[in-house]
Amino acid sequence: MNLKSLLILLLLVGNQTAKAQNEYIVSTSTNKAIQTTEEEQFVNTNFELYTLCKWVPELKFMFLPEDKDRFLPILKTYEDKKDVASNILKQKILEFVGTEESEEETYAGKSYSTRFVFSCEGNKYYYEFKNKRLDEICSSNPRASINGLVFLKDVDKAKELLTGKTLYTKTTSVRVDDTNTYKGYSDVNIPFNTKVTIKAVGVGNKQYPVKLIFEDEKGHSYYTEVAFSRTNSGMDKSDFQADKKVKYFPNAFSFVDQNEKALDDIKSKYINLPVYPKKNIEAEVRTGSQDQPITTRIRLARYTQLTVKDIKLKSGKTFVTLMLEDANGNIYLTDVDLKYDYIIKNENYIEDLFAFDNIRSKYPQITEEHWTLIAYGEVKPGMNTDECRLALGEPSQIIVKKDSKFETWLYNGYVLEFESGILIR
Repeated sequence: MNLKSLLILLLLVGNQTAKAQNEYIVSTSTNKAIQTTEEEQFVNTNFELYTLCKWVPELKFMFLPEDKDRFLPILKTYEDKKDVASNILKQKILEFVGTEESEEETYAGKSYSTRFVFSCEGNKYYYEFKNKRLDEICSSNPRASINGLVFLKDVDKAKELLTGKTLYTKTTSVRVDDTNTYKGYSDVNIPFNTKVTIKAVGVGNKQYPVKLIFEDEKGHSYYTEVAFSRTNSGMDKSDFQADKKVKYFPNAFSFVDQNEKALDDIKSKYINLPVYPKKNIEAEVRTGSQDQPITTRIRLARYTQLTVKDIKLKSGKTFVTLMLEDANGNIYLTDVDLKYDYIIKNENYIEDLFAFDNIRSKYPQITEEHWTLIAYGEVKPGMNTDECRLALGEPSQIIVKKDSKFETWLYNGYVLEFESGILIR
């Protein structure tokens, strides 16, 4: 066998071996894009997450050690390997240079450590992960991070994209800078869904690197610190729970008015639906011109066939006014709650008041005269069993005579006699 044939044979064997090995490596197929909010899409598109082992040169950080680390050296000088007092580098910008691996002979054999090297004002510093090689750092702890380093790329991008932008708050707890407190700030409350404008963007802290300063429509100024990419934060998205939930930008702000969004969602569900009252309910009827409407309080009869024409929010996200139209074009207004409260058992829950259907299309044989009686829970001889059920509900007992033409329906206070399905008395 010549050399060329041998090389070909070795390549074929290698390919077959690799193919056989790859048969054991499986992964899920590409899924359709998971639905996310506009705010989540904004973060995913503009703020790339750099896990510790994927850092690239020129990434910049501000050194802002937390209070607990203020007197504990975090970094060492590159030249002489001496600890650097944290207050010397505080608020200075460090640029990531790269990683280096050091080797040390120990009684147990060779030990490897990894250094993350930074430059600052012409000097070099490093942070060391002892007894770990680079790939071991993130495989053992995917959320690994370096204390004191605030990721500035998030701050710069947020400043570029959000300064001057109108947002709506999804948190009610914010802060104001206050030099008269030991913490340097005071916590204050603002209403949910407050319309605000981002006035300035600065640096926050390691976990929440972006400080957003914003004003409401009255000119009051507040701030909150939030995370975007989560680079070097040591946090996963699932960590933003409880009081930390609003520390992630998509949970803290919305690009749209939440009340308007809620109303749009409600309208898409109910507008133009046929409905009828399950019982007589209070409503306002509007007559006259649009410029000078006349409003009168009435009781809307049960089984009146109506159509939902418009919805207006009254308070919160679920208490609304329905605008209803009957077959003659008359407009009625009534207030309902779209959410049932199991504690207070609210009586104006929409599905307790209305059925979403065209009930009259189910019983085309019922005359208007009989519908009027049914609406007020009344019956008269000549009505059939369907009409009596609609008017009075299910009887407590039905007695069928030997001759099946005759039935007796028992109600609390009522006894109905039927012959061949028609009420006779």
